[in-house]
Amino acid sequence: MKKSFKKAGMLALAAGMTLSLAACGNGGKKDAAKDTKKTVTISVDKGYKDYINDVKGKFEKDNKVKVVVKTHDALSTLDNLKLDGPAGKAPDVMMAPFDRAGVLGKQGQLATVKLAGDRYNSKDKALVTLNGKQYGQPAVIETLVMYYNKDLVSKAPKTFGELETLSKDPKFAYENDKTKNVAFLTQWTNFYNAYGVIKAYDGYIFGKNNTDPKNIGLNTKGGVEGLTYMTNWFKNVWPKGMQSTTSNENFITDQFTKGKTGVVIDGPWMAAQYKKSKINFGVAPIPTLPNGKEYQAFGGGKAWVVSNYSKSKAMSQKFAAYLANDKNQQKFYQATQEIPANENARAEIIKNKDDELTQAVITQFKSADPMPNLPEMAEVWTGAENLIVNSASGKQTPQQAADKATKQIKETIQQKYKD
Repeated sequence: MKKSFKKAGMLALAAGMTLSLAACGNGGKKDAAKDTKKTVTISVDKGYKDYINDVKGKFEKDNKVKVVVKTHDALSTLDNLKLDGPAGKAPDVMMAPFDRAGVLGKQGQLATVKLAGDRYNSKDKALVTLNGKQYGQPAVIETLVMYYNKDLVSKAPKTFGELETLSKDPKFAYENDKTKNVAFLTQWTNFYNAYGVIKAYDGYIFGKNNTDPKNIGLNTKGGVEGLTYMTNWFKNVWPKGMQSTTSNENFITDQFTKGKTGVVIDGPWMAAQYKKSKINFGVAPIPTLPNGKEYQAFGGGKAWVVSNYSKSKAMSQKFAAYLANDKNQQKFYQATQEIPANENARAEIIKNKDDELTQAVITQFKSADPMPNLPEMAEVWTGAENLIVNSASGKQTPQQAADKATKQIKETIQQKYKD
């Protein structure tokens, strides 16, 4: 998934929460046996068009139906569903980030689907499940991984202790301030990246495995320990510019692609840019943290979802399931290089030992924490926006920063989501 898709998804989710969750609650509901169209319309990003056209023929033949393929920005399609659906202009099938699927499902804009039991593990299913209902066929998984410059680092570091040692090597001294070091960099001012540390130290977002939005665990003892560890990097190792919430992203990429940084943590969407830079890089799972635990980054991705306004709902649900079957998920990977959510397809793909990126994502995903798909997650993105910066800058202690973010998130949830 492109990085812009990930970030835009978060922003769209936050904006979408201003809508009433009751809106469209029963809009477009049809008895599955009463489909009134002999066509299924699917809207996808331009990069997926060839894949859909490649696989749709068998489905059309077997089901005596026409599949119409349209291309449009995926997030805009989801944002427009609340208006286009009732007007009869929405597609039947779309692709949605996991954290949007649950929210749109709760709003009544997406139809439920049935998941084939032998395709997905419990984590895959959890990504599209809200209140016991599934609102999408998991299609893609993604999580953060580690990239390293093979010309600067002889082998992939396995612990953060090794990264700390690298960060004392003068060859990685920052050119504008030799007292600082850029051997290892990552955008921890972005909560998406920082959460893996907080979770590994036993902090959490929502209680009861991310199902209880009244219980926020960012300021627990463990959460503060994780925040303290990250703060030490900002204060004692990295250039001050790393405290930015925006420009540090370009700084990290620039340092890595110019051969000045040895290791970065980022998403699989960065691989194409690194390849273009011609650096000799490798990809591996993220090193274990000083407490001996694995970095528990968000597990996310995308799903095939069905509009609840569809006049071909049953056939659309069947087509979404068809796109997610073993054979088509392997074809999807071959066409896009995005990692399938289908367990059987992943098992076949992982046999290709030469693809370091695929191997790393699949391995890292095992320890990933499924991104919450509760509507209240929108308030977490906003409330945690300055969590790291407030601590890293020294304006607040880690405990104070965590307390402030937790208080803001709780209060906003109480105001917006009343039982």
